[in-house]
Amino acid sequence: MLQEFVQEIDNTVAKKMSGMHTAMPGIIVSFDPGKMLATVLPKMKFKKPDGKTIDYPQITGVPVVFPQGAGQRATVAFPVKAGDGCLIVVSEQSLDFWMYGQETATDLSFDLTDAMCIPGLFLKTNPAVQAACAQNAVVVDAGGSRITVKAGTVTIDAPTIIANGNVEVNGDFTVSGGIVNLN
Repeated sequence: MLQEFVQEIDNTVAKKMSGMHTAMPGIIVSFDPGKMLATVLPKMKFKKPDGKTIDYPQITGVPVVFPQGAGQRATVAFPVKAGDGCLIVVSEQSLDFWMYGQETATDLSFDLTDAMCIPGLFLKTNPAVQAACAQNAVVVDAGGSRITVKAGTVTIDAPTIIANGNVEVNGDFTVSGGIVNLN
């Protein structure tokens, strides 16, 4: 009798958990940088009660996470394009108060409509990731221009480097090549 009771509790909990969403891989369908919202498509299958699997639907109005701090005065930003991989994180409660500053009548928990998107989840590596790991460095790479930061050294590789504003050098300044005066 006790074993049957415990099994029934296990079954009830498993059934409830099967409808709970937490995090899943996805792809970005579209991104509006003016609103910081994306449409994303989960790249998993949903199992219906009859055992059949179906694709998840697209999720619209999804806030996109970028590393930011200091009241958004310090930001790491990069282009987000359709087809980019992402991690879809589902909030345990409605995002309405956070997004719109007001409570709503929705009482949803772990619902897909309360998803957030973290871009950058890909199955395959790329040369920048490989270089960062091999050199124990931070590598910023954009179309062949690269900044590599590692202990004691910052290296910039680019056909042209433009500095707008005053440049101050404390230490030696070594040039290999010519110095061109544009005045």
